[in-house]
Amino acid sequence: MRFIFTSMLALFLTTSTVFGQNSVDVDVSQNWIAFMNVFELPANGGGYAFGDFWALDDVKTVLNTADNTITLQPNFNTYAGNPTDPFWVDQTTMLGNKDMEANTFVEPGETFNGQDLVFSGNVISSTLAEGYAARFFIKALDPNNGFADALGGTKIIDLPESGPFTVSATGAELAAGLVIQYGFIIRGTNANPADEAALGNVVVGSFSTSTENLENLAKASVYPNPANDLLSITSEALVQSYEIKNLTGQLLMKGTDTQINIADLTSGMYVVTLDLGDRKEAVKFVKN
Repeated sequence: MRFIFTSMLALFLTTSTVFGQNSVDVDVSQNWIAFMNVFELPANGGGYAFGDFWALDDVKTVLNTADNTITLQPNFNTYAGNPTDPFWVDQTTMLGNKDMEANTFVEPGETFNGQDLVFSGNVISSTLAEGYAARFFIKALDPNNGFADALGGTKIIDLPESGPFTVSATGAELAAGLVIQYGFIIRGTNANPADEAALGNVVVGSFSTSTENLENLAKASVYPNPANDLLSITSEALVQSYEIKNLTGQLLMKGTDTQINIADLTSGMYVVTLDLGDRKEAVKFVKN
């Protein structure tokens, strides 16, 4: 069953290549697409109802060009436009009657096939109410298999409550003929607009947002970058701890030292996240 259809647009992104990778960051200037999948509630069997392209406004995705952020919210328009329709609103409880999966994504086109892909960003704030899920993803839809995700959903990951996020796929996983997508999902019951403030949202920005905060607000940095065997941290704020992860999010090292022995790491790109007490900030570094 095809849960996310594709527009088959040949979009071209401005990307940087790192070790043969297409490295893309959250960028509102790209051609973001919205697709809504509608399911029955679990209490009603959870079956798939339908899916279709929607406007970004209708899936409650807001692109803010002023600060390069994307705001993601639960769905409200199906309730607002159909308050007396039992398909959308339970007329006994007056609660939403459908499970809505709002997908907001970019299709970068055939030039990304066969190339490693890294999608990164930064959660600036998350106030989403319990019962709603926020995720980020890379998908590779197979037109020869009902547009099922050839990655089997393995690159669909829960967004953190704050701080950086990243997901990657290899060129072999993104073979020619597959339709590549990267972006976000908000899933949960269609909601009454009167509850919009209480149900909250998630605001995401570019990975570089966290880097800028690290350097400009905390005046912290890691050096040398690229590094060989030793990575050093300098900061005007107290660094309480650090974590080093690879680009798939796997935790490799953690500790409290400001000089980190990275000799055992293989060559490549990593993310070091610093706990500065009132916030966590992250920066990419390269191990030679």
